[in-house]
Amino acid sequence: MTDWSIWSFCFAMGKLPYDFLSGSPVHSNQGKVDAPMLVTLLRSTDGENVLVDTGFEAAKSMTGAGFAEFVRSDSLLQRFGYPPESIDKIVLTHMHFDHAGNFHNFPRAKVYVQRYEYEAWKAVIEQYDVSKVTKADWAFSSLNLDDFKALERALDAGRAHLLEGDTEIAPGVVCRLAKDTHTFGSQWVDVSTARGSFVIAGDCCYTFENLNRMWPPGYLQGNPWNMLKEFDRMKGVAGTDLARLVPGHDIELFNRFPAGQHEGVRFVEVTRAESHASLLEPPVLHKAFNDAGVPIQG
Repeated sequence: MTDWSIWSFCFAMGKLPYDFLSGSPVHSNQGKVDAPMLVTLLRSTDGENVLVDTGFEAAKSMTGAGFAEFVRSDSLLQRFGYPPESIDKIVLTHMHFDHAGNFHNFPRAKVYVQRYEYEAWKAVIEQYDVSKVTKADWAFSSLNLDDFKALERALDAGRAHLLEGDTEIAPGVVCRLAKDTHTFGSQWVDVSTARGSFVIAGDCCYTFENLNRMWPPGYLQGNPWNMLKEFDRMKGVAGTDLARLVPGHDIELFNRFPAGQHEGVRFVEVTRAESHASLLEPPVLHKAFNDAGVPIQG
């Protein structure tokens, strides 16, 4: 059986209203909380590297707010011994700017996104005069048009692939379509390991509290009733105690899993295959490639 290690890295830190993340009105008027922006690396015992989401290229949100501790995802992974060329596959959980930017800086990676996500956003774009779109337009409050154009170029080049619902993209790694939840065709990733199956949620849930309380977040561009159904499906994989859940933007992640910091980057070691070195123990920087540029297996 192929086993997987999972690490999640904070490439930027934002401040968001509590109810934006964990629900309104139950958390309205309670101020702002730290909101980590995450990319997640899956490494198999066969030597395959899958990156879930790629973040953005510049440390500004669609509303113009800045982010702290920003490191572009390709540079971030390089600090941990994974050059951009070592990434084999990329899963874009959805097309929002903080998840779907910067993938073009991983030159070898195949890119996977749900067909429904692509086609629905394309239909939205065609309804608007995009030359007049601003951050004040709710429809484009989290969609960076340049990211969408980059995806279309990748599709034309045969580098990007559109998924038709739940699809296994690597041994034990299944992209699960969460239709009309956070966005049109959001997806989360179900990773089977020797220590159980793990959920990399993307924005199908922002926080542990979303699932614990069964309360959708305050901001989404889909249907909260569908999101509640998806919460149940994720719980069925991650466990009712959520011990195998990586939510999209929860600072609590760094308390739930073994956490470390390397060259200014905070990260968690979600789970580790027995044959893989821990990133929490020195030397943090292992070599994913040998001196000849050949991937190291295992």
